[in-house]
Amino acid sequence: MENKLPKWVRIYLALLGGAALLCVVAAAVWFARAEYDARREEGPRYLLKDNGGYLALYTAEGTGPLAEYDLRTRLLPEQDVLALQQGVPVEDEAELQQRLEDYGL
Repeated sequence: MENKLPKWVRIYLALLGGAALLCVVAAAVWFARAEYDARREEGPRYLLKDNGGYLALYTAEGTGPLAEYDLRTRLLPEQDVLALQQGVPVEDEAELQQRLEDYGL
């Protein structure tokens, strides 16, 4: 024999399950957003700077160089040279690759 639950119990359980699912989704969104905001507040991870006439990668605090590139900064446009003397902030590896491509590497 099949043991059937009353209709109101099935409706109650379905609503309870939906509420639980909604809570799980809301918590996931909340934590994902908090992690995204924390990464944005951290600031840049790297700086691209001029190092003896060559392009070099430093930490955001200026420690380094972490890497030096075979690119003479004096061959770049004047605006880029001035920016590299101050240090160009780079958020992550994807932006680093994009900037290196922009500079001709």
